[in-house]
Amino acid sequence: MKKALVIFKSGDDLNLIIESCLSLKKEFGFEITPVYALNVNPFINNSEDSANLLEDFSELQDDFLDKTKEKLIEHKLNAHLLTIVQVTTENLKNLLRLNDLLIYQEGLFLGDLFLEILKTIYRPIIVLRGKPLSFENIGIVSDDGIKVNKSVYNFLTLFSTTDIEKLDVFTWNYKKNEHTLLELIHDKGVLPNLRGFSSPLDDIEDFYFELNKTSLLIMGNLSHSFFFEKVTNRMGLNILEHVNTPIFIA
Repeated sequence: MKKALVIFKSGDDLNLIIESCLSLKKEFGFEITPVYALNVNPFINNSEDSANLLEDFSELQDDFLDKTKEKLIEHKLNAHLLTIVQVTTENLKNLLRLNDLLIYQEGLFLGDLFLEILKTIYRPIIVLRGKPLSFENIGIVSDDGIKVNKSVYNFLTLFSTTDIEKLDVFTWNYKKNEHTLLELIHDKGVLPNLRGFSSPLDDIEDFYFELNKTSLLIMGNLSHSFFFEKVTNRMGLNILEHVNTPIFIA
């Protein structure tokens, strides 16, 4: 049985995560391994009110943990397996040894821990964002590079029972005549639908708008550090900062 390691953090959209877990369990038979991420270092300064703020923060964490347990029990999602840890990349590596997939909620503002996870975690990850996980309308954003081709291959392997007839393949300013990813998709018995966008004919916001219509977007991992990706205006980072739909990266 395939297993998904699901991270719950104080401040996350609990209902969104639970709905996504149910989708994985019901559609693909995934066993859910829940982990509560304890934040022991909140950003609280040394002001006179810091002690009160720290106490309030602890209460919020305790409240979210209680609600998480209630939801897991309500939906029969292995509440007895819930572990509480301070999430670091090293802890995640150890936990992922017995799991096939990482589920992690992250907004459009990318935190340092999330970026570190992308650089070091060896398992596929689904980044949850503005809507629950769904497999109804899957898209791929592609530069036909090794990283995105690897993500697509791993997705089709991990979710081999998915009844996919067509995959939209989105490109931005891709001018090569050949696109090997299309052949890979076709060999898996799926019809690839290439949707090319390019400047100045298309606006980048229109490109993001179309990506946001998907229920799940497959993309390759970042190639370099956050700083280098930012300076060179790499598309992968831009997508992570502008697209509010769940993203699969492997």
